[in-house]
Amino acid sequence: MAKTSTSWQSLIGHSRIEKWFEVAIRKQRLGGSFLFVGQNGIGKRTTALLLAQTLLCEKNDPSEMAPCGACEACLQVTARTHPDVTRVGKPNDKSLIPLELLIGPPESRMQEGFCRDIRMRPFRGRRRVGIIEDADFLNEEGANCLLKTLEEPPSGAVLILIATSEQKQLPTIRSRCQTMRFQSLSPADAARLIREVHEVEATDEKIAQAVEVAGGDMHVAVHLLSGEADELSNALQSEFGAKNPDPVALGRIINSHVEQSGKDASKRRAAMRDVFSFAIQFYRKQLKTELLDRQLAARSMNRLDRSIRALREVDRSANQATLIECYSADIAAAVTADRGQIG
Repeated sequence: MAKTSTSWQSLIGHSRIEKWFEVAIRKQRLGGSFLFVGQNGIGKRTTALLLAQTLLCEKNDPSEMAPCGACEACLQVTARTHPDVTRVGKPNDKSLIPLELLIGPPESRMQEGFCRDIRMRPFRGRRRVGIIEDADFLNEEGANCLLKTLEEPPSGAVLILIATSEQKQLPTIRSRCQTMRFQSLSPADAARLIREVHEVEATDEKIAQAVEVAGGDMHVAVHLLSGEADELSNALQSEFGAKNPDPVALGRIINSHVEQSGKDASKRRAAMRDVFSFAIQFYRKQLKTELLDRQLAARSMNRLDRSIRALREVDRSANQATLIECYSADIAAAVTADRGQIG
């Protein structure tokens, strides 16, 4: 469990974004709608909560950029129970954010949900803060129902959409939000985040390797630094590096890693992300050594493409048993098995 930051000084690697909010708040030019984009686990949610604490703290003025962390409002934001902070995310058992979380069920449209809640008067603070996590998983209908709220947010309200990529958002969403781009962490900042926030002890070299394999996704990097990560990477490297990977053996390795993660759906998906993130980095490296052999490079390119698609399928809550079986067979055959657009 990662520690919760209670001051801007504890935000790692994003001083530029902290300074931007400091100036905007001091000059009273803070906009109403923001799109936070960047890799998973690098501080977007932390920044959203720090901004909420800053705006709602009952002791210190927002212009000070120093939420006290001790008043009832700060404690409620940290505990995610503040009545003026509305949060919406993708449920673990869903592939997209359900429309009813945004505008209520069919029988009571706009009488419940995020869009209605954000327009209510604050219960105890000076503002309302709305946070949509997992904005990558808004379908077109869900995104469209947010447009009016994003374009004309209620007076004093701040809306934050958290995503990994601008390209995954509709142009109409992007045009209505101030985009805040969270840059990938430097090696030193990544090591600090993993040690101080996630409380994982590892050498700089191991942390750098995990972050590289994870493609900058800090959640995956933390998983890869767990005790069984070396055994998993060795087993996967043996199969991925084989001239003719055994689909049965590969499927067994992946299934074993997923089963060890337990029954919780989110942890099982995280375990599958470990595997596919490792595969993506493995085949990227392999391609660099095969540039002069077009046939080998084509096979590695297909396997890389298949691994990227598999990672997207995990995020779309594909059936895990079917995904593992199809993926293992496709890697062995070195085919992308393109079955239509995903993501």
